[in-house]
Amino acid sequence: MKTLHLAMAAVAIAFVQPAQAGVNDPEVLIYRFNGVRALLGSPTPGTVFHCTNFSGATEMIRFVTRTQSGAISGNQALPISHLQTVTASFSNISTYSIDLILTIFNDLAIQGTTAIAATSASMFCTAMVMETNQLVPVGIALHAIRFNPAPGSQE
Repeated sequence: MKTLHLAMAAVAIAFVQPAQAGVNDPEVLIYRFNGVRALLGSPTPGTVFHCTNFSGATEMIRFVTRTQSGAISGNQALPISHLQTVTASFSNISTYSIDLILTIFNDLAIQGTTAIAATSASMFCTAMVMETNQLVPVGIALHAIRFNPAPGSQE
């Protein structure tokens, strides 16, 4: 009987696949930031986002920006490795290296929201409107609305 139990356990283990996330998984909405600001071609303040991946796998992260009226004005994505922090911004912030320069279409300036989606909810992001030509960070933190909390977290 013991041999039968061991054989059944071995068969069960053989068919169990490890849970894997990654760049081909469906995206889930993680955050929405209100008060996003972008003015193309100007050294005025712009919004900068910092996101870190804690999923254990390389994921895709997407930034979708909407204007004040709700129209989509930008939609960009990039891969983010496990424990990597990426910085995305509408302007070249001199105090941070930028991994993704966010663009907006059909608008020279926006004041609206940016939604952040990813192929895993195990991401943590912050955002702030910052002065662009400063040697030290000068800005205002934006409040985030969190959707789909990271597994095992209390936010």
